[in-house]
Amino acid sequence: MKSTIRKISSIIILGLVLVILQGCASNKPGENTELGMAAVEQLKYDEALTHFEAAMQAEENPVYLQRGMGLAYMGQTDYETALLCFQAALDEGGTKPADIDYDINYYMAVCYFKLEQYEEALARYDAIIALRSKEVDAYVQRGIIQLKLNKHDEALNDFNQAIALDKDDYSLYVDIYSALKDNGYESEGMEYLNIAMEEGDKKMSSYDKGRIYFYQGNYTYARNYLEQARSDGNKTEEVLLLLGQSYEALNDRAYALTLYSEYVAENPSAAIYNQMGLCYAAMEDYENARVSFEKGLTVEGNAYRQELSYNRIVAYENLGDFESAKKYMKEYLKAYPDDERAQRENEFLQTR
Repeated sequence: MKSTIRKISSIIILGLVLVILQGCASNKPGENTELGMAAVEQLKYDEALTHFEAAMQAEENPVYLQRGMGLAYMGQTDYETALLCFQAALDEGGTKPADIDYDINYYMAVCYFKLEQYEEALARYDAIIALRSKEVDAYVQRGIIQLKLNKHDEALNDFNQAIALDKDDYSLYVDIYSALKDNGYESEGMEYLNIAMEEGDKKMSSYDKGRIYFYQGNYTYARNYLEQARSDGNKTEEVLLLLGQSYEALNDRAYALTLYSEYVAENPSAAIYNQMGLCYAAMEDYENARVSFEKGLTVEGNAYRQELSYNRIVAYENLGDFESAKKYMKEYLKAYPDDERAQRENEFLQTR
């Protein structure tokens, strides 16, 4: 059994970004709670829980405390315990919904999604939209849940509502395409990309055009527009990732690796290191793939840690170093016990 290096899904990224970026209400959390949240943002969940325990002893604001504990348990993929904490945070709040209550409902919806309890996730988004009818993210996420529940038409209604609320946000079109593609409706997803290109052609930035072309599979145009974006001064990680992958798709992996290497020399990036590893692996250069994944793991507070950890295991497998692969798989399963694919891979490793 030859394992496959794993690419992170855009929908998973969306969920992670949601967890990190949702804002908080007024009312001050305590000092220990703030230390715990700082640790959560650095993905140091054990450390975070230690701070939250101290916050509990100090009787700090229970809403922020329970919310923080919920995020830490989410990071440890203990979604059941996270839900208990989030519910406790809601119970400690007032009778009138505050910003933090909406924030917590988003987190709870993500937990229910991870547990494949889609009806419960749907109920959370229903509640958010009932109180805030212009929550664009809630419509997109609810549409994704509708797809999981085989409610195709309802999903499209939610996606269309999101676009109606913010039609010039081209990230929406990409997210909707990815959701439809992941659930077996790629042709319909492509229609949304076509709409974005047709209706936004004159006002879209070079970056927006480049990324739409990328997901349409037109890698030559994607490369050209993304290079133009760089020339115009947009040298962000997002541009570089798509530009490099466009060169990879055009069979110029050597130049893609040059781009990646130049970028991380100035801006250490877990995302770029992960893509470098994937590029090396596609060239069957598993030693450099391993090195890239391990460098990515040294980047503090990154959302690619699970992906990088898994890909490092596969690199060791392909190098024939099964002892190292077993060692890192043991660590991986301790951190991510609900990963069924890793569990199956572990069974294979035990035969080596």
